[in-house]
Amino acid sequence: MNIILVGFMGSGKTTIARILSQRHNMRFLDTDKLIEKKERLTISEIFDKKGERYFRELERQVIDNEISFCDNCVIATGGGMPCFFDNMEKLKERGWVVFLNLPFEEILKRVKDNDKRPLFKDRQKAYQLYKERLNCYKRAHFTIEVTDSKEGVAKKIEELVFLQ
Repeated sequence: MNIILVGFMGSGKTTIARILSQRHNMRFLDTDKLIEKKERLTISEIFDKKGERYFRELERQVIDNEISFCDNCVIATGGGMPCFFDNMEKLKERGWVVFLNLPFEEILKRVKDNDKRPLFKDRQKAYQLYKERLNCYKRAHFTIEVTDSKEGVAKKIEELVFLQ
């Protein structure tokens, strides 16, 4: 059984995935880190040098080549990963998909002055993107409102996922 975290950039996917993986002795995967390692470039560099389309293809390959073979993993996805191609459906076939829902205002506080987020360079465009992606994220198996501490959010996920 896998736990797959989806949500907008800055929603806490990587942090919560690490907590869950440590608590339950599960393998931790961060799809953006896998891509950076494979390409030997940062996500920003991939966007700048090869474009978003190329990056989205890499994400699809991660689902097919990495996540497909993962068992007992906690996976932090990139913010856009579930919203392209048939990625959300594939993710849902491979584990419990949990949407970490955080209001845009809170995301702004978390990612301000962070130049590692290529789609957040223009805040107005980022907000538009956030609104567009919400419908995609809401197709996850579960939605968790990110209002608690990191540990509180992890506990909510545990209560949902481990009771299935």
